Amino acid sequence: MALEQVLEVRRLLDEGQLSRRAIAAATGVSRGSVGAIAKGERGLFGAPPVEPEVFRSAAAQRCPGCGGMVFLPCVLCEAVAHRQAVEGARAA
Repeated sequence: MALEQVLEVRRLLDEGQLSRRAIAAATGVSRGSVGAIAKGERGLFGAPPVEPEVFRSAAAQRCPGCGGMVFLPCVLCEAVAHRQAVEGARAA
């Protein structure tokens, strides 16, 4: 749950105008989370928004190894190379 949602739930609870069910519907969180915040069982903390830098700054490209459209480096090609290295070490 985002910190903004937690603070909005707390604000709405403090106002006392809406039921917990209505607060949950208005903020998009579960009724259980609203209840935990109201009882003081959940701190006023939240996860920061996460946006991978790679996807915002780079465009998908064709992988020279497998030919797929990916954000480089290609995770599939790295996994295949790792698996081949592990299998090669077992054979030796």
